[in-house]
Amino acid sequence: MENSLCLSKRLFLVFYISILFGSGCVSDYDGKIPSSEHLPVLNGILYADSVLALNLTWSNHPQEKEFEPIPRATFILKKNGFLISSNHSFINDGTYFLNDTCTNGDKYEIEIQIPGYPKLTSQTVIPYKPIISITKTEEKDNQRPSKVFDLDVTNISKEINALYVFLFIRETNYSGNSDWNQRGIYCDSPFADPFNRFYDSWAPEGFSYEYESFVRFPAENLVNGSLHTRLAFLGVNENIRFYVIAATKEYDLYYKGGYLQRSFNPGVNLPFTYQPIFLPTNISGGAGIFAGIDLSLFEFKGKM
Repeated sequence: MENSLCLSKRLFLVFYISILFGSGCVSDYDGKIPSSEHLPVLNGILYADSVLALNLTWSNHPQEKEFEPIPRATFILKKNGFLISSNHSFINDGTYFLNDTCTNGDKYEIEIQIPGYPKLTSQTVIPYKPIISITKTEEKDNQRPSKVFDLDVTNISKEINALYVFLFIRETNYSGNSDWNQRGIYCDSPFADPFNRFYDSWAPEGFSYEYESFVRFPAENLVNGSLHTRLAFLGVNENIRFYVIAATKEYDLYYKGGYLQRSFNPGVNLPFTYQPIFLPTNISGGAGIFAGIDLSLFEFKGKM
């Protein structure tokens, strides 16, 4: 059963995404790296029922880890073709909180002016929420204990370029402290993107491949805008959360590109690297990402 996305649970995944694609820039390049002019970096991930928040920083030298926040920027914002208030609050990491709450279907256009630099522009849409259900179907004890779930998705709108499914499990260590940890997912769908999967001879019965970090389903693979598949993971009695992201094209390309960068060099801080993997941006005049997503959470309690 889908739980309402309370603020703490939403922030959990958004914080995880921020870590994955945070500001900053390091590299394993050992030669002398030339300095370059500052480039503004805009990061804004918009989803329904969230306050419109944008992070704005300067790019930095690839061997340094901190990006300098940009204060005193001015904004022109349009929502569904109409100008909206640009009043905002600012915190010292470069985040601007604007006086607007996002909803599904909203289209945003943004123009940012930084004194002495060309303007930044971008636009995006927050996709409509698909109809999603995840139900637990069975537990298997062959080879290794596992849990199996059915995933059904319909009403995938034209703004959605891909679906992402993440799995987090609450685990307790020997000291009695518990935390949410990301796990790989087994999936039996022929429509899943195979780029991050590997064959596992010890997979749960009926499954062959485990997907590292998440399963991605390109919308172009889904006939009639719907999906039915099975998901599984190894373990018993855990509390688990499935997060499902319905991603617009700009977010999908950025996220997949960022994952490939991380796979090539896990220590890199995006969006600037010296690695041979292209990371797209939809920011004219700068770098980063301004994109809408829809976010759904499904939580299952383990046996007490």
